Amino acid sequence: MSTQWRVEVRLGTAADAKPILNVVIEAETEAEALRKAATIADHELDLASQLLQDGQEEVFSRAEVTDGAIEHQANT
Repeated sequence: MSTQWRVEVRLGTAADAKPILNVVIEAETEAEALRKAATIADHELDLASQLLQDGQEEVFSRAEVTDGAIEHQANT
């Protein structure tokens, strides 16, 4: 029978630190819930990394156009 587990992940040692992950997971055991939470955290980290890269490219593109010095050009 599955149980619902609330898993919160905090970075650092401060008891009042804001969780970087706070999820409710349905799992048979505590260990299974932690594995699922780790998978979710890993997936969210990948998404955040992609957004950061996309955001950085957008900033660079705008700066290049504004300066008139486009560094990244498509080879045609």
